[in-house]
Amino acid sequence: MKLAAITKIIRISRNVVDLDRSIAFYQDRLGFQVCGPAFIMEPALAAELGFGARYINVQRLQLGEEELELVEAGPNVRPYPSPSTSADLVFQHLAVRCLDIDASFKRLYRKDSDSVLPTAISRNPSYDPTPIRLPVSSGGVTAFKFRDPDGHPLELLQPARHKGARSTVCAGIDHTAISISSTASSIAFYEDLLGLTVSAYETNSGSEQGSLDALESPIVDVVALQTKSQLSPHLELLSYRRPIASAYHARAEPADIVGDRIVIRCSDVRSLATELGIASRIVRSASGRPALLFRDPNDHLLWAIE
Repeated sequence: MKLAAITKIIRISRNVVDLDRSIAFYQDRLGFQVCGPAFIMEPALAAELGFGARYINVQRLQLGEEELELVEAGPNVRPYPSPSTSADLVFQHLAVRCLDIDASFKRLYRKDSDSVLPTAISRNPSYDPTPIRLPVSSGGVTAFKFRDPDGHPLELLQPARHKGARSTVCAGIDHTAISISSTASSIAFYEDLLGLTVSAYETNSGSEQGSLDALESPIVDVVALQTKSQLSPHLELLSYRRPIASAYHARAEPADIVGDRIVIRCSDVRSLATELGIASRIVRSASGRPALLFRDPNDHLLWAIE
């Protein structure tokens, strides 16, 4: 029963150490644009996220029609866990859809910018950073994975030509992907409780996937979920059969660098909170709208607002 349907994935909210440094990286190397002036996070929301009474600077960026929110957590924030891979359950990446991945790759490594260079994840057999073309059996996309100055994983993604309409979509945020331990339980959570719909399901493996993920012989089930009215950004579930997810990473807290939040528009926040058994956790923004911070079965964070 879909009690509190997600009507839209509004944005991804991401903690950073230095707001100016991250803005420069996302603008210069990925083509994001500043979306309105920077602002101070509302005290009630900052407290719910674990920032206490500090003033928290926020800047929203836009790429195409999609939005990324950068939240300045400061120099004392708990850093991104290292080492870590896409098979670890703390993993969450942001996929940047591009029409010409070669041009986007060159921009990513441009030398005429003082912004911090990315840290490559994807490498060819010669260990050179390079976009990887996956076989048709794995979706046929061309992709390159890397990290931003704070260690957040990102992906350049050029859709396969055979995907039809998807290959003509403008540049933007295609999806956010999260690693999970159980495909069945995560699908049940996102479909039955939140009202998302499975739009694609495939299993990726082989040497190309290994080069893309920097993993040896990975096998991963990839499940795409989306709202009825929204193609992107959508949500992807990554369930690695091999390698097995590491269990040593501590649970991400909302104020940690790794504490990405999927910000969603929810039709009934109160019903959602009641179903989750956390009705007392509802907070109200300055506009009076209810908001709720909660976790999925693998502790990934979601921020629901009406």
